[in-house]
Amino acid sequence: MGGHTGQLLCDLLARDDIAERFVRTKAETRCCINVLEPSGRSTEFLEPGREVYKDEVNALIERIGELAAQADVVTFNGSVPKGMDSTVYADLVGRVRAAGKPCILDTSGSLLEQGIRALPTMVKPNTDEIGQILGRSVSNIDEVCVAARELHDRGIEQVVVSLGGDGAVMACSAGLFRGRAPKIEVVNPVGSGDTMVGAFAVAIARGLAPADQLAYAMSCASANCLSASTGHFDPSVATDLLAGTIVTRID
Repeated sequence: MGGHTGQLLCDLLARDDIAERFVRTKAETRCCINVLEPSGRSTEFLEPGREVYKDEVNALIERIGELAAQADVVTFNGSVPKGMDSTVYADLVGRVRAAGKPCILDTSGSLLEQGIRALPTMVKPNTDEIGQILGRSVSNIDEVCVAARELHDRGIEQVVVSLGGDGAVMACSAGLFRGRAPKIEVVNPVGSGDTMVGAFAVAIARGLAPADQLAYAMSCASANCLSASTGHFDPSVATDLLAGTIVTRID
């Protein structure tokens, strides 16, 4: 974090009693704005991450190595700023795995292609992203199932392929599962992917079985869609949705 926006982020975290261990940067933290219109249309304005320097990157890598030893689960999410190369997630995943801790990688493009070589515990690509990894088109449910299994067989314990409104498919050592959430009237979908990753981390830390992890994560992501606030949901709503979330074994 850096600059005035970074300080605002820290102030908001402190208000919610969330501890932080950010590496301070010379560059200003980027700002991402979600505009939700009365019609329900959602528009995002995403600033690119400003350049970070080698000493800051090295400090981040060291910090994550320290924190991994204290963590139950580590997640790596999204793009990276200028100053980081496409292997940075692979390096970070390797450090977490060396500490004996599970980690989730949720990114795209070359960051994902390089990152999976370090064998994160879980990845969460969509159909386009898993197709890019495997070098072929992945469109229908049968192709998704084959692709998820193939990536799991490479050594990734849990491969969760998000299907948007059609749910998700998960390949893991316990089998192949399809998850479907209850149909809802979406209020604001922004942040649902990150919510799903965070919920998976909680479910893993709680020791839930893979099928139960999928159901829990999908219910939280659906609850996020029902909240106008980005990345925020009512836990009681997620509990209600969990009762209607169906996970079936499909192999």
